[in-house]
Amino acid sequence: MKLLSLDRRMWENFSWPLALSAAGLILCGLVNLYSISLSHPPSSGLSEFGKQLIFVGAGALLCLAAAAVDYGILRKCAIPLFGVGISLLLMVEFFGVKAGGAQRWLEVPGFRFQPSEFMKPALVIVIATLFSAKEFVKKGLTLRTFAVPAAFTLLPVGLVLKEPDLGTAGLLGLTALPLFLYARWSRPLKLALGGAAVALALWIAVFGGLEFLLEKKVIRPYQLDRVFTHANPEDDYNGKGWQIIQSKRAVGSGQILGRGFHDGTQQKYGFLPAPKTDFAFAALAEEWGFVGCCAVLALYYTLLCSALATVRKSRDVFGKYLALGLASVLFCQMAINVAMVTGLFPVVGIPLPFVSYGGTSLLVTMLCVAGILNVGMRRYQFQSDPVTQNPKVWEESQSISLKEKVSQVRRLGPPAPGEPEVFPPFRLPHVKPWLKYTGRRSALQIYRDLEGPFKAPRTML
Repeated sequence: MKLLSLDRRMWENFSWPLALSAAGLILCGLVNLYSISLSHPPSSGLSEFGKQLIFVGAGALLCLAAAAVDYGILRKCAIPLFGVGISLLLMVEFFGVKAGGAQRWLEVPGFRFQPSEFMKPALVIVIATLFSAKEFVKKGLTLRTFAVPAAFTLLPVGLVLKEPDLGTAGLLGLTALPLFLYARWSRPLKLALGGAAVALALWIAVFGGLEFLLEKKVIRPYQLDRVFTHANPEDDYNGKGWQIIQSKRAVGSGQILGRGFHDGTQQKYGFLPAPKTDFAFAALAEEWGFVGCCAVLALYYTLLCSALATVRKSRDVFGKYLALGLASVLFCQMAINVAMVTGLFPVVGIPLPFVSYGGTSLLVTMLCVAGILNVGMRRYQFQSDPVTQNPKVWEESQSISLKEKVSQVRRLGPPAPGEPEVFPPFRLPHVKPWLKYTGRRSALQIYRDLEGPFKAPRTML
């Protein structure tokens, strides 16, 4: 496996809807942030809009670099990446920067970042690596094999919960959940987890387990207050209910077409809390209205559908789990933030992907998109020399009517400059990385056994 394996034929499988929808969301976020920055200019230095532009450029360069690297290399780097993420979370405990009553950031000269953001893709990579191992593929999740991926998931969740950051800790758990649900479960494991869930619910409801969690500081009192305030925020209009009331007011005041660019009064005059980060969608809804919100949500819908299409088309087990996990990161953040802003979910510190201000969050979400694109581009592993690797196929394809007999073979286009003169202008069978999981024969062995004219089934191209 080559580290750098960008073949021009891979662009045939490039998901343009996925890439363009992500670019459209970044553009919407920049326009929204520019409008907010006009109302709240910085006292000195670059504005948030200028900083976000720098991160967009850096993210674009990282995405181009990520496209040239075979995603299979991540399987070898999964444990080291996870170890780096855990080390950063431990550093937050001892050297983290406190802000807003929480210790969630690490600071280097001139830059502050949130390690829990890097933990999201690291967790996806290590869980995808575990679930693509031969033992998991063959047996699925059992009482014995469940413990390892569960421990890898609960460790970062516990460290983030200790910061405290209940929203991100819950997001990490929700990110890993689709990977667990996608795997095949044994019946004893289903019964054991079902019984554990019932016992936990009874313990909390009947035996005062909630007080125990508060006493041990697993859940903080202010986090519990957010849940109760969400049910009826008007009871504490000027206190805990202020954020959600102002957010819903901003969303509702946009009506159909919105107030217009830089005319949103809620964020312009400081009524809307955190309009650049957590409540960026509320600021967008106020200025662009229902139509603007639908346009943004349509871009998210296109992005997620394209990501799931990549999951469906991929034939590599690791690629399937990796793309599914990265899509889960994007979907969970989007769903929680939009539900929070519109009053359907308690207020938590989850940014809106591509739209909210934040360099760490933007880089991570852009790399998530790059990872999904990488899986889609490499759903086939192209042969370096298909003429010599498939002599029988090539000879027979030259001796029969290509139009009538080999309609499934797609033309690749003219040879690129610098390629050898004997270059096959037609798509030949590819090396299929998933054969080792299915036990099927290789494409070359199958075609050597064929008798008569070349007839290639569609599923093998």
